[in-house]
Amino acid sequence: MHTDAIILSAPRQLALGTVGLKAPGPRDLVVRVDHSGISTGTEKLFWTGEMPPFPGMGYPLVPGYEAAGEVIEAGAESGFKPGERVFVPGANCFESGEQGPVFG
Repeated sequence: MHTDAIILSAPRQLALGTVGLKAPGPRDLVVRVDHSGISTGTEKLFWTGEMPPFPGMGYPLVPGYEAAGEVIEAGAESGFKPGERVFVPGANCFESGEQGPVFG
């Protein structure tokens, strides 16, 4: 499974790209994102290249770590069903690609 995403690959290098998604498990959701919050702190520091080393974050980065959208697939143990609207406070959903892991 893949999706289109804005990818910040290095400071001031932003482009539309395709990223792989991890296969959802029985407790997971697949959400069509309608809105995403972008931090004026963290993402700004990544944009300028001034972000200090932080465990679990780096380039490439898909900006926006909180989102709202519609459930399009729901695992049997998730407690949700397709069509429901949800807030996603953060997710670990991207596969590692040729350039390494994708954070976001």
